[in-house]
Amino acid sequence: MSGKVSIIIVTWNSAKDIGECLNSVYKLVYKNFNVVVVDNNSKDDTADIVSKEFPQCELVKLEKNLYYTGGNNYGFNYAIEKYNPEYLLVLNPDTLVEENLLNVLLGEIEKDEKICAVGPKIKFKGGKRDGLINSASLFYDNFHSAYDLGFEQKDNGQFDNTMEVFGVTGTCILFRSDFIKRTGGFWSILKMYVDEVELFIRANKLGWKVIYTGKTTVWHKYMQSTSQKKHFNHEKLKMRNWLLIALRHYTLRDKLKMIRDYIKFIF
Repeated sequence: MSGKVSIIIVTWNSAKDIGECLNSVYKLVYKNFNVVVVDNNSKDDTADIVSKEFPQCELVKLEKNLYYTGGNNYGFNYAIEKYNPEYLLVLNPDTLVEENLLNVLLGEIEKDEKICAVGPKIKFKGGKRDGLINSASLFYDNFHSAYDLGFEQKDNGQFDNTMEVFGVTGTCILFRSDFIKRTGGFWSILKMYVDEVELFIRANKLGWKVIYTGKTTVWHKYMQSTSQKKHFNHEKLKMRNWLLIALRHYTLRDKLKMIRDYIKFIF
């Protein structure tokens, strides 16, 4: 394997986490990568930490918060235009990666040119959930329920396998660049929450494959980034996003059912 990887890390007031995240990234065994940090107009020291402590990292400072979807799409376009990588890795700033991450993910995605994305096992880092599973791929019920397989389970090796799945969590995803070019990446109107579900719905419709592998782990300080957004009604935003997904992808019958459920939720 020798493909170039651009690692996209979208930050927003991530000063407490970004240093530890980048330190783990630069210990990766696979070295054919570059890092682009897209800062969503942070008000803390995130940008200063990146620019002063990690000069090898490219920092892009946005003038406004484009959220998860817009920030990653900006990073995709920036990396593709400047570096033309074969692969794009989305990574949350509140994570730590194992040294074999890229070796494992690249080893899987290069097995089949129809694989558009690969995701690792995600485990909690810190707090009462420390060491428990955060995600071992995504389950989706084709309506408005999606959840992480293995969530809060003790890791006894039950998710150490590799398998084709509907999707993987946006905490860490290795994408084939051609897939991002063809689809345009995340649907930016969703901002955050179930954004990866919508993208994998499109992947499924287009005949792409998604792979989960438990051969490597990313450690996640769960909800560190989103917990700061106190002004958001998280559940309301999720329900609004499910409605938008339904209007874009579902049959007329399911569109009407989702509109009904949305109205009930709002009122």
